[in-house]
Amino acid sequence: MRSIRLAILLLCALPGAAAAKAWQGITPGHSSRADVVARFGEPSTQGRFGGRTVMVYKGDQAITGTRQAQFFPREDGVIQEIMVFPSAALEREAVEGTYGKASHKSFTDEFQPAWVYRSLGVTVFFGKDGLVEAISFKPGEPAAAREAAPGAAAPAKAPPARPAPAGPAPRPSDG
Repeated sequence: MRSIRLAILLLCALPGAAAAKAWQGITPGHSSRADVVARFGEPSTQGRFGGRTVMVYKGDQAITGTRQAQFFPREDGVIQEIMVFPSAALEREAVEGTYGKASHKSFTDEFQPAWVYRSLGVTVFFGKDGLVEAISFKPGEPAAAREAAPGAAAPAKAPPARPAPAGPAPRPSDG
């Protein structure tokens, strides 16, 4: 029994191990497009955005607690990112109460604050009003990768300026 506990502790302590933070039962890097559809039904719209495939749940199909949720599957169907636009006004204190102190504080290209939780793969984007605009969920970054580049990082990649409109899926150019 003692050797089993030790093995579990060692596995949890591996520097390359990083868990993605699941959202609504969908885990980036593990869950598939089929998992998303099974959980939430067919998306309101789907298409390409910024060179990536996106599944969008909005309007009447918005997931509870969101104005919109976007799922970005890879070519093989595995979800690589989830972008959530909360319907409630979330303040910084609520973010810290949920995820703790940010491991890295950054800003977007538009100079809006972004808090990065690298080990969880979570980035929280704040709007001009200081409230949460969007939350991104990606696979967590392994500890070894975080230690290899401890210095200042480039600005966080901002979410779309606004959630996609309630009409048909936009098809922006990749250029």
